[in-house]
Amino acid sequence: MNQKNPIQSRIDMSSLILGIVLLIFGLSFLFVNYSVKHFFLLIIGFGLGVSLYHAAFGFTGSWRKFINEKKGNGVRSQLFAIALAVVLIAPFLAGESLFGSKIVGAFGPISVSVVIGSFMFGLGMQLGGGCGSGTLFTVGGGNSRMLITLIFFILGSLLGTLHLPWWLSLPSFGIISLSDYMNAFQTIIVQWTMLGFIAFITIYYEKRHNTEISKIYTKPDKSIIHVLLQGSWPLLWGGIALALLNMATLFVAGHPWSVTFAFGLWGAKIATYLGFDVSLWEYWTWTYPSQALQQSVLNNSVSLTNIGIIIGAFIASSLAGKSSSKINISIRSLFAAILGGILMGYGARLAFGCSIGALFSGIASGSLHGWLWFGFAFLGTYFGVKLRPSFGLS
Repeated sequence: MNQKNPIQSRIDMSSLILGIVLLIFGLSFLFVNYSVKHFFLLIIGFGLGVSLYHAAFGFTGSWRKFINEKKGNGVRSQLFAIALAVVLIAPFLAGESLFGSKIVGAFGPISVSVVIGSFMFGLGMQLGGGCGSGTLFTVGGGNSRMLITLIFFILGSLLGTLHLPWWLSLPSFGIISLSDYMNAFQTIIVQWTMLGFIAFITIYYEKRHNTEISKIYTKPDKSIIHVLLQGSWPLLWGGIALALLNMATLFVAGHPWSVTFAFGLWGAKIATYLGFDVSLWEYWTWTYPSQALQQSVLNNSVSLTNIGIIIGAFIASSLAGKSSSKINISIRSLFAAILGGILMGYGARLAFGCSIGALFSGIASGSLHGWLWFGFAFLGTYFGVKLRPSFGLS
């Protein structure tokens, strides 16, 4: 009797073929109609989607697990990824150019807007069920509820662009970057010290509540090929992959990995199609947003990586045999998805990014707003976790 290959037996072939066709079509279209840069941005997004899905690398679940179960391996894997990104990105940003092209970091101000926005985001991601990247890869993986979150994430982002100028009129210390006060090596040491201190706190806290310390790496019990194709990846693998792909984004796009700017842009495009002239809003008169609004969505680097994440997660879920979508959402859960999406979208715009653009890439860039974001987003998450049962969420 012939035994099925364990890899082949789990694959959702119809979804896999559809995903591959979409990827090939997208890459071909970008190569012919745009440029090699756009081609590679979609590939990077694809890699991000596969990595996020197979490693289940999300800030929302990891932070909730630390609060509820007192287990910090997810948080420590994120700290590791940020620490690696600091080493990979900070030296290049110190030079302000790469291969003759200008590069910029992910910077934001130390301001009231970041404090309020990050708190809103942390609260919202626990109600919505995912952060910026988490929402994208779970949508790609077939989660119907997260599609609702994404729709209202986009709406919240659009509303945030309307109000951001007012929020920026509130007290602010401006952008503070470590690179303005120290060289790249010193920046790395300072950042690593702070990240290491937080990792130590998570270990100390976990030891007080659990008999064993959760690990960011557990040796897979299946072949490397099987795990690479179908998951699940150790958290360590996910952290390494995301840090490397963040650096790749810097090389190709000229800025580190970002997610939420594209949501505001998508919302503005939809609003324009529906007859609203958002180009009159102050935010959309600023140089970068104005240029993005006038051009095709496919000409925006953040949009391309986001699209790539959805396709990558879709293909990864097909390989894992988990691509089917089920619609079974309670009214309370639906309301939480709507509210969470709006809070995240609005909060991310006020805070100059989400857990990727502000935290991951912000700290890697040496921007102190990344640390401010971290603290207040975690505070918001704490309250969000406590509110989840009210919406029928565990």
